[in-house]
Amino acid sequence: MSGQGPEVEVGIIYTGERHFMTPLIASLAASDGTDNVGLILVDNRSADGTGDWEQTFPATQVIHNEQRLGYAENLNRILEASTARYILLMNTDMHFDVDSRCVSRMVEFMDAYPDCGLASCGIYHPDGNYAHPARRFQTIKTIAARRLGMEMIFPKAIADYLCMEQDHSGTVDCDWVSGCFMMLRRETYEQVGAFDNRFAKYFEDVDMCRRVSQAGWRVMINGAARCYHHEQRGSKSVLSRDALLHLQSYLRWISKWGFDSGQSSRRAA
Repeated sequence: MSGQGPEVEVGIIYTGERHFMTPLIASLAASDGTDNVGLILVDNRSADGTGDWEQTFPATQVIHNEQRLGYAENLNRILEASTARYILLMNTDMHFDVDSRCVSRMVEFMDAYPDCGLASCGIYHPDGNYAHPARRFQTIKTIAARRLGMEMIFPKAIADYLCMEQDHSGTVDCDWVSGCFMMLRRETYEQVGAFDNRFAKYFEDVDMCRRVSQAGWRVMINGAARCYHHEQRGSKSVLSRDALLHLQSYLRWISKWGFDSGQSSRRAA
């Protein structure tokens, strides 16, 4: 850690998912230590507060929301509070292997690729299956396959969307990365600005990655680092509230970027 604070700060939004939060904080501390990592906790009007985790990392900031905010708004509160060279934005439903050094390896990766503005690691489900964090922008065929049960009709669209041809342990460029784990370079954030709050939920990560690429930075996956995601996929059911929010965000994405989003990150590392 430098004399001015940690090089990376991990930002986490807490709304009350204690059964996820406790193993996340414990595994983060065990895998990367507590001296070289800073923590920014957003208490999003939770009922029980973040007190149990505020002493785990010496460099800890706690942001208390006066009212419950949306995901993009909370991410922006983390970005505004951070002073580190790198900001890692994470969901609460994540955990690390004790010996993974995931965050440290991500810092090393960002240092090794100075033209990378935003990156993620290899993300796996708790059962060991790969979660495909590298994505390409969605097409009409992708939407039909994922939302309308047409996987058998458009299998290539799904394979292309999930970058299935890529080496899981390798270093690759992609159009966007899953918002559950995003490491953002400070210079990149200062250039492209905050998350677009108009995306109430979903596509805020896709939009940020698109803007990062548009500004000339690379969006990448470091397969040599890994963590685990207890993926919820609240929008999987087409009749759910989350599915409606997903559709609304997708329509906003189209109105902002059009159907041809510009798949600009196909080059190999």
